[in-house]
Order: sequence, then C-alpha cells, then structure tokens
Amino acid sequence: MALLNEIIEAATDDKVPVGTLLRKCLVLEHQVRNEKFKRWLDQELDGYTGGQDEMPSYRVFNCVNRGNFIGSAYQLNDQPLSLHIMQEKDRKLVEKCVLHQPAAAYEGRPDKTTDASLPWNPHITTKYQTKFFKDSDLVLNRAWQEIPGSVLVGLLEQVRNRVLRFALELKDALPANSTDASQVPKSVVEHSVVNNIYGGNILIASHAQNFSQISQTNLAEGDSAGLVKALAELGVTQEGISALQAAMKADRDSGQESIGTKTKGWLADVRKYIAKEGAKAGFEVAKQAATKWVLQHYGLLPPG
Repeated sequence: MALLNEIIEAATDDKVPVGTLLRKCLVLEHQVRNEKFKRWLDQELDGYTGGQDEMPSYRVFNCVNRGNFIGSAYQLNDQPLSLHIMQEKDRKLVEKCVLHQPAAAYEGRPDKTTDASLPWNPHITTKYQTKFFKDSDLVLNRAWQEIPGSVLVGLLEQVRNRVLRFALELKDALPANSTDASQVPKSVVEHSVVNNIYGGNILIASHAQNFSQISQTNLAEGDSAGLVKALAELGVTQEGISALQAAMKADRDSGQESIGTKTKGWLADVRKYIAKEGAKAGFEVAKQAATKWVLQHYGLLPPG
C-alpha cells in the first residue's frame, strides 16, 4: 500500500519529475510481475526504438513543417512547407512527428507553451532545396518539424494519468488488510495494464499464440458478416473494416469479380488498421489471418 500511495501522490504532483514517477513504477513492476507493464516502463524510461506502428498514439502526431530559404537578394524565415512536391516515401518521413525520446526528456522546459522543433535529415533538405520555389533563386537552407508545446505537455500528462489510473485500480483490488501489491490477482493486473496503461488496445508478440488460435477460424465463400466478425476479433479497427468494405465495393464497381487491386492494397496496408498502442506487435500473424479470410471470402482459398 505504501508504494502504491507513493505512486499515486507522485502522479498527482506536477513537481515530482516524471522520471522519478516511472522509476517508482519499476519497483512496483517487480512486485506485480507483468511483462507488458515492464515493457511500457522500459520504453518510457529509456526511449522507443521501434517504428511509428509500434508507438503509443500520444507520441505520434501530424505536424507542420517549416523552413528557412536563402536567396541572392533576400531570405525567408520560418516558412510553412507544402509537402505535396515531395515523393511519397520522403513525405511519410516528415508529415508525422514521432517522439522517440524518454518521457523525462520532454520535461523541464522553462516555458511549457513554447514550441519545439525536430530538424529534417540533411539529405532530405538537400534533395528538396530547389524544389519549393522553382522560379526563384531561393534555396531551402534548413527545415524542421514544428512540435507544439501543448503536444509535449500532453505526452507527460498521458504518462501521469495512465500511471495514476493503474495505481488506483490496483489499490482498490488489494485483498483486505493487505499492503503488498504482489497480492493483487494476476488477472486484475493484466486487465488493468491493458486498459489503463495501453488504453485498451494492445497487440504484442507474447499474444501470438492467442492470435494463432483466432486465425484458425475459417470462412465460407461470400460470408461478409463472418469476415467482419473475424477481423474485429483479430483487432482490426472499425476504420480498417470500413476501409476494406469500401475497397471491395470499389473493386466490384470497376467490374472485378474476384479480389481486385483496391482490396489487395488494403491487405498490403493492413498493419495500420490493427489496434495497437505502445508495444512490439506480432503483426505478421494478424496479416496472415486477415489475408486468409479475405481469400476465403472470395472463394480463392478453401476452408480448413
């Protein structure tokens, strides 16, 4: 109870550094022994190394890109950049900002309302230095992603709030007259981690066996309702299911009776429709299952 109370007090006190709060949680993890909780703590303490698909939603956001241009007679500073001129692979590198550093790295700014910035990779700046003003001698000298101060404040608030809800729920679940968090049932800890730390959405490698079991489901040809149900159980978001339905309709409208280009495109991008937040994902298992069901729906793969 003492440790849980300390964590609750630290989470509600903005003067307690978020790094201190997370280290207290690391001690708590050694009592409750939950791998998902440990992974989240390790990444918030040490930083995230995975790609955008493996990041919590509060660490990824659409951003404004700005740049400084230098010409022979004058220069333009802090100009918003229109990314439509960029190749898709390059645009994807800068249209979203991904905050990989430890949570503590975003704390301690004197003015929390001040925007921050993340510089472009120099090779991208060089590649597009003459592309923005084609009929001018203005050259892109420096470019960066603009990070609103409110985003960094929000990141820290998310961390504190998730820890607070988790600690409060564990405290409520303690057996009568017990002060030891290790006495909280493992199933309660697991449920609380998923719902409070990961926001209810999690797809991680340790769950691969569960997904493998789900993937044993087989569909009859043309079973649209079964396809939707199976995908939802797998963890495909409603947005993803709607996108698949739209793709299949577009293929039908274009005269493609079997699986068409739009549907194939959806399968290629299915990763982005899998509910995930903050953990290394077993996406391949999910992708294989989704592909199997779509093929069975079209009668291109027999059940079983």
